[in-house]
Amino acid sequence: MSLEDNVEWQLADLVDAIAAEVDRAEDTLALKSYARKMTFAIKKIALDAEVTLRRDPDGRLFFRAVDPGQDTDSLLKLDFAQVLESQMSGLRRALDDTTNNAPLPSLPGITAPEILALNSIGIYSVDDLLRYTRTASMLAEVSRKAAIPETRLRGWRGMPYISVARPDRAPPGTTVVLEGGNLGLVRPAGAVVMFHGREAEVLEWSPSRLTVQVPMEARGAGLVFVVVGSQPSNVLAWESTVPELTVEDLRLSEEVLLADEPFDVQAILANPGGLATPGFAVQWSVDGTPLPEEPHGPLQPGQRSSESSTRRQLLLGEGVHTVRFVADPGGTVPGEDRARRTFLRRVQVRPRQSLALGDFRQVQRLDPLRAGPQEASSVLGLVFRGLGRREGPQGEAVPDLAEAWSAPLPVDVGGTRRYAVTVTLRGDSRFHDGTPVTAEDVRFTFQRMRELDSPWRPWAARVLDVTTVGRQVTFLLEAPDALTPLLGAGIVPRATYEPNPDGFGLLPVGSGPFQVETFTEDAVGLRAFRGYFRGAPRLDRVTVALVPDLDRLGERLEQQEILAAVMPYDGAWYERLRDLGEWQLTRVVSPDGQELLHAQSPLLLERKAEARDFGAAAHLWYLRG
Repeated sequence: MSLEDNVEWQLADLVDAIAAEVDRAEDTLALKSYARKMTFAIKKIALDAEVTLRRDPDGRLFFRAVDPGQDTDSLLKLDFAQVLESQMSGLRRALDDTTNNAPLPSLPGITAPEILALNSIGIYSVDDLLRYTRTASMLAEVSRKAAIPETRLRGWRGMPYISVARPDRAPPGTTVVLEGGNLGLVRPAGAVVMFHGREAEVLEWSPSRLTVQVPMEARGAGLVFVVVGSQPSNVLAWESTVPELTVEDLRLSEEVLLADEPFDVQAILANPGGLATPGFAVQWSVDGTPLPEEPHGPLQPGQRSSESSTRRQLLLGEGVHTVRFVADPGGTVPGEDRARRTFLRRVQVRPRQSLALGDFRQVQRLDPLRAGPQEASSVLGLVFRGLGRREGPQGEAVPDLAEAWSAPLPVDVGGTRRYAVTVTLRGDSRFHDGTPVTAEDVRFTFQRMRELDSPWRPWAARVLDVTTVGRQVTFLLEAPDALTPLLGAGIVPRATYEPNPDGFGLLPVGSGPFQVETFTEDAVGLRAFRGYFRGAPRLDRVTVALVPDLDRLGERLEQQEILAAVMPYDGAWYERLRDLGEWQLTRVVSPDGQELLHAQSPLLLERKAEARDFGAAAHLWYLRG
C-alpha cells in the first residue's frame, strides 16, 4: 500500500468496514460448518492500531494510521465480542419506531446550532439520536452535553414531555395546566400525573395539554412528571405553597425588668410561606391567664408583622412570670407546623433599687457646655462623661471616655511653638440613644465650647485646632498643659445637640451611667443606662431633689426622705446631724473655694464623699440590706 492510500477515516467508517468483514467471514464459516458438520463462530476480535488524531471545527474526530517509521502516542484499542439474545432485545427497535437513518436536518424544527451541538458529541443522524437517547439518563446526558433542552430531544424522539406548569407554585388542591407534547390524543390506560410522589386528579387530557388538580398531600418543593404507558416524561420543579405563620421571638423593651414598672414586649411574627394569609386573631397570655383575642390583618409572604396587636405593655410584680403569644389560636390559617405559631418566654422581675439624693444647687438646664465644672456637679457627672477624670489625693488625670493620650509633642506653627496631644477614644462607649461616642463628637464639643458663652471658654480658647482620624483626636494647644482642665468636660453627641442647642439641656443625651428620665425645677429623675462603658449600674433609679433652702434640705435628711445630700457648710446643721448619729458627714472645699458639707446614710455604699468625681463610680453605688 502506498502512502497516498493512507487517508483519514472516522471511527464509524472503521466499524462499518470491520462489520462487513465479519459478515463475509461468518458467511464463510457457515459454509464450512455445513460442509464439516461442525459449528464455527467468531467469538471475539481484538484490534490495536497506532493512529494519529484530529478534531475538525465541527467537533468530528478523524483518525489516520501511522506511516512506517512514524511515532505516535495514540493507540486505538477495539474489542468485538458476541452478545446474548437478551442483551440484543434492549437495542432492537419497536415495529412502530418511526426513527430512521435520515440526516438530522430532517427532524422537525431543528436549527443549525442544534445540529452542530449534536455533531459535537457524535450524533450525525436520526438513528444516532435514537441510539444515544434510549433511556432517561441517556436523554439527560445528551441534553447536558449538547445544551439542548430535554423537551426538544423528547419531541424529536416521540417521547412524552412537559415543558411548563402554570402556575409553577400554588396551594394544594389548585388546578394546574401542564403544557408539553407526545402525551396522546386521549388518556392512555394507566397514564398518571404525579405531584411530589402523589397522583393528581386529571381533569382534561390532550396531546399537548393536561389539566390536573394538585393532591392535597403535596407539600413544599418537589417534582411533577407524567407517565404515559411505560414511559415517564421529564420532570419539572413545582412548589406547593401555603402561608406559614411563625412566631420567631418575644422581645423585651428592657434588659432588666423591675417590679411595678411597665415594659413593652413584642412578638416577632412572620409569614415565611409562599402565600398571603387571610386575617386572623392573636392572643397573649400571662402566667397561664389568657387575655382577650385581638384581630390581625393579612400577612404577605416573607413579611414580618408591624401591627399593634403584636405589642403589649405589661406591669408585673416581683418574681418569675410566663408570657405567651399565640398567632391564629382558632386555626383558621392553613399550614402544617402549628407549633411554630406559639412562643413562650419566662421573665424575671426583680424589686427596684432606688436612691434619693439632695443638692442645694439649682439647675436651669443639663447642658455640660453651658454649665461650668462646679455647676450641678452631682447631676452632670452622672449623665455626662468627659475624656478624662480626676482621681486620687493629688487629683491625677486618668482616661475616662479616652482610652489613652499621648505626651505633648512640640510642633512649630508659623515660627511659634505649639503642642500636639493625640487622644485615642475607647471603642465601647455609647451615648444614651445607643450611638457610639465618636471623634467627631469630641471635635464638635470642643468647637462649641469655644463658640458659646460657656464657663469652659477661657480654657477652650487655648485649644487652637482639633483634627480627627478614626478613633483618634489630635489637639493643637497653646501650652503643654492646656488640655488638662478640659478633660472633665462632658462630651455631647453632635447629631442631637446641633439641631437644637437651646433645648438640648432640657432632655439631654449623655454617656454617663444614668440617663435623664424627668427634669423639673424641683428634681431630676434618672434611670440606669445599661450600656454604660464601665458597667451597668447597680441602682435602677436615682432622684436628685433640688432644694436651695438649707433648712428644708436638712429636714429632709433628718426624715430620711433622701439618703445623701450636698449642702453649704453650716456649723449648726453639722452639729445637728452629727448628734443624730445616723449620718456620715464630710467637710470639703470645692475647687472654687466654697465650703461644702456632704451628708450620707451608712446604708449607701460605694459613694465616696471625698471623691473628686462622683459620677465616675456611680455605677457601683448600692443600698445595704
